[in-house]
Amino acid sequence: MEKYVTRLALVDKMIRRKSTGNSKDLSKKLQVSESTVFRILRIMKESMGLKIEWSTDHHSYVYKSDSQKFSLDRLILSAQE
Repeated sequence: MEKYVTRLALVDKMIRRKSTGNSKDLSKKLQVSESTVFRILRIMKESMGLKIEWSTDHHSYVYKSDSQKFSLDRLILSAQE
């Protein structure tokens, strides 16, 4: 469970920094398959209600403005406690 939450937090940070790259780039950064990347993004969108979209300008996945308020850092603290 901790590995899963840590991976979500890492994706969250990369999205905030606009440094994910495309799905293939992100899969290399996370050392997971592309299908796992799509699963992570789907979970973040559908289960967590985050609005994530692809930005051609930044060549990265980005949050729409109303998703900026959410932070996965709190989940990391809870998982480690």
